[in-house]
Amino acid sequence: MRPTAYDDPVPSPSWPPPAGSPVGTRGWYLASDGEWYRTDQAPAHGYVLGRDGRWVHVDDARAGADDAWRWARWGLGDAWWGALVYVTASLFVGVAVIAVAVLRGQEVDDLDLGPYAISFLVVGDVAAFWGVPWWAARRKGLGRLRTDFGLVFRPIDAAIGVGFGVGGLVAAALVGTAIDAAFGVDETTTNLPVDALDGAGQFVAFFVAVAVVTPIIEELFFRGLVFRSLLKRGTSTVGAITATTVIFVIPHLTAADDLASLVSLGASIAVLGLAFQLACHVTQRRLGAAIVAHVVVNGAAAVALAFG
Repeated sequence: MRPTAYDDPVPSPSWPPPAGSPVGTRGWYLASDGEWYRTDQAPAHGYVLGRDGRWVHVDDARAGADDAWRWARWGLGDAWWGALVYVTASLFVGVAVIAVAVLRGQEVDDLDLGPYAISFLVVGDVAAFWGVPWWAARRKGLGRLRTDFGLVFRPIDAAIGVGFGVGGLVAAALVGTAIDAAFGVDETTTNLPVDALDGAGQFVAFFVAVAVVTPIIEELFFRGLVFRSLLKRGTSTVGAITATTVIFVIPHLTAADDLASLVSLGASIAVLGLAFQLACHVTQRRLGAAIVAHVVVNGAAAVALAFG
């Protein structure tokens, strides 16, 4: 997306650089304020091309803070790097699980890592879903997660997030129950990585990892980097919402072991992902409401596991 409120660029190799402007003679344009500016080079890090055709800092209201991210250089390529880091971390975890099972003389399917180990393994998710967006913002973007990916929370986001979280839980339960009934399945499949929590210490460790850390980093990656990258490529809002929801479902299907569980779990996660996506969309792409909705869902699952 390019600004429209200025004259079209008129490059010429013969123009001398205006006083105080970056060094160079090509790619200048006459802006609406009557001055010449470069179209392809910001004067310093953290500047974006404002709607009036001038380079201004992202903190300047004239830049249009809500849309400043559209001029960043990160995109779907960085999302692929995030996926690669996630897969690599998952492979390392898988090898570690098999090694522990062999050392204990257990079958891999019978190995219970426990909530403390699961909490530690979230570090791999942090590297992929937090580390990659952070790197992209610093190296290719505007330098701030809030400006690049909408990691912003406002008081109204709490109420909106709770509403979408509860609504998503109800809708996902109905969809999952209907699919289980159609397949004749008695027990709904869940992607919670432990079977039970024993004691307050395990509950706290598991809750922080699953219901606090995970929602923040996953929303930053999926609703921040992936969703905005699709919009930057010209994908329609509906198309970007649909694609991001499908991408969100894929890494959550590891618990499925047959067709019935795959369909049931996939449909339930898709409903929840859509709820998070809509919470982000109605708040002008801020992540605050989506994070709260995600916390509600994951927190409810952790509490249900503790008391179940």
